[in-house]
Amino acid sequence: MGLLLPISLSAQSPNFAAAEHFDAANLQKQLGSQQIVPFFLKRSNKFWFVANKPGEAGNTHYLVDPDQKQKTILFDKDLIISRLAKLTQSSPDETAISYRPQFSKDEQSVEVGYKGQNYDYNYIRKTLAKRTGQELKSYPIYHTGTMSADGKWLLYARQHNLYLKHMADSVERALSSDGAEHFSFSINDEDAYAKVNSPTDAIWTPDSKSFYVLRKDNRKVKTMTVINSISSFSRPYVKSYKYELPGDKEVVQYDFYVGSPEAGSLVKVNLDRWPDQEVELLRNQRSNEEVFLLRSKRSRDEMELCAVNVHTGILRVVIHEISKPFINKDLFQVSIVNGGKDILWWSDRSGWGQYYHYDRNGRLLNPIADGSWTAGKIAAIDTAKRIFYFYGYGKEKGRNPNYAFLYRAGFDGGKLQLLTPEDANHAVFISPSKQYFLDQYSRIDLEPRSVLRTTGGKFVQEVYRPDFSKLYAYGWKRPEMFTVKAKDGTTDLYGLMWKPFDFDPNKKYPVISQVYPGPFTETVWNDFTVIDRYNNTSLAQAGFIVVVMGHRGGSPYRNAAYYKYGHGNLRDYALEDDKFGLEQLGAKYPFMDMDEIGIFGHSGGGMMALAALGTYPDFYKAAVSSSGNHDNTIYNRTWGESYQGFEKPYALNQSLAKNIKGPLLLVAGESDENVNPAATMRMANALILADKDFELLLLPGQHHTYEGPYKAYYEKRKREFFAKYLMRH
Repeated sequence: MGLLLPISLSAQSPNFAAAEHFDAANLQKQLGSQQIVPFFLKRSNKFWFVANKPGEAGNTHYLVDPDQKQKTILFDKDLIISRLAKLTQSSPDETAISYRPQFSKDEQSVEVGYKGQNYDYNYIRKTLAKRTGQELKSYPIYHTGTMSADGKWLLYARQHNLYLKHMADSVERALSSDGAEHFSFSINDEDAYAKVNSPTDAIWTPDSKSFYVLRKDNRKVKTMTVINSISSFSRPYVKSYKYELPGDKEVVQYDFYVGSPEAGSLVKVNLDRWPDQEVELLRNQRSNEEVFLLRSKRSRDEMELCAVNVHTGILRVVIHEISKPFINKDLFQVSIVNGGKDILWWSDRSGWGQYYHYDRNGRLLNPIADGSWTAGKIAAIDTAKRIFYFYGYGKEKGRNPNYAFLYRAGFDGGKLQLLTPEDANHAVFISPSKQYFLDQYSRIDLEPRSVLRTTGGKFVQEVYRPDFSKLYAYGWKRPEMFTVKAKDGTTDLYGLMWKPFDFDPNKKYPVISQVYPGPFTETVWNDFTVIDRYNNTSLAQAGFIVVVMGHRGGSPYRNAAYYKYGHGNLRDYALEDDKFGLEQLGAKYPFMDMDEIGIFGHSGGGMMALAALGTYPDFYKAAVSSSGNHDNTIYNRTWGESYQGFEKPYALNQSLAKNIKGPLLLVAGESDENVNPAATMRMANALILADKDFELLLLPGQHHTYEGPYKAYYEKRKREFFAKYLMRH
């Protein structure tokens, strides 16, 4: 006689039809525009944007006038079609009409195109006029290279060397003679493009009297190779590319030069400070005397802001920064303001990322703000008012510390003002006049809104709100937010849970943890999210509870201790938090079947999924690992040397092969230049040598991101794999 199980313990059969129904491609068809991008006009505070409703053919252009608090449809298409019919004496082909938001000088007209003829549509007077006898527009003559502001000089590269041309008589002069492949002044350092004039990264000072240029020496950097078996060539296509690995002896070197067009000079600046240092030139500088650059120690824990005199080439150190065990380059930012008189410098020296105000000589004038919260990227700077706008995280108590809010502060510190008060994640566009900004905010459980505010924080008007009625009618439901503790028992971790839309709380469901360890981000979406990067909605509909959570060592928006937690333990630092978080969820929710837990991830998440299966083989019962950097000794040098460091050896996933018990699906893109498929092949080799059963899927011609039918096939295989091995009761 068979054993009769209570219905609450019986597993469901996989619902692949529901998974397909709610696949990302099908969900996309239920959506219109969810966010907008404002394009501000030059002579006013007006801006236009485009948006479309679900199922709507084409876009609608809108014009917003913040000063008048008005929002209008820019192109009255019915009227335009009617006017075209009169002007052309025919019934217009609507598919041949193009609506172009190219504004007239008075900003009262935009352009309409129809069968090779342009028309001016005055959106204020609602008139349409054919352009006749118009003067031909004059376009600047294009020159390959970088033209000085006064138009007298042109810098360009040829045969990897730097050339200077005097435009008045077209006389050119070679400023260098040692150029070579991978040691080039050209933006493309390969020989295939060297015979003709090519652009260069050289930059002119505003007065056109000096220039400067940074050159990289990649000649000794070794290569890696990928293959594309399905390329359009008759033979498989092999590509070798420069790729630095952790601990490489030969890495990129940097040279910096200043020059004078009148003297025809090119002077190499002495940058020497640390072996194998990295050098970064700051952009958008407006000084005629000095140019600022950053040089960083190879250990990534020490950095200097330097100023170079463009006339003499003499270098001076302005700011010296040390941050152990590594500098947070994900949030670090420096802005040179007012020609270098004011320097805004980001540092987490206090344990929290904040901005500090320095003068041009490196004297600390004042911190901009302080406290136990993180200042993020700068959104805009008002140099005239000495105010800057930036994102902040964790300052508003009782709110998710990963949510971005906009603040403004003066260079000299003082009162800090919150400009986006809603409890949500905010993204802004600030007008060129610095009078207004468009604020787009949402949460997982709050639909997006786009509102206009003054830069003083005053609400002006709502600009856009998406229509999700078709999506809800299709049957879609939001994921749910949760909070658990990290393994230390005190740190809050934030996560999301996707359930089947026919969820029955009296049943038990297998659990799948979608993971990404960081260190530079967490894949726990903060915004209202319909289509997430990992297709978790679809996976849940097959009959799973799918969860994702942050881990210590992930988000750079928390404090320095949280972000740098995993240093020196690159493979394993996130594992115990994921396991502990799942255990807390399982204790809280009886519908989670804690005997059937799967795990999957991509890239670093693929590495983590396999590491979890090998570290806790009795907890995680199956894993899908796609494009994982299982062997970080053959992954990106910056990644390894920043986040693992130089003191401790790398723990490799190959060493865990002997521990693997549960089913494993390894996936890789054949042509992945980011995480080379050799990492997956080394893992496969270790599994073979350990005599372990596993599945291997190599996607032909695919890179680090899978596309089209290969993406769809991978998603189908993932669903089927977990259904086969987690729905076994």
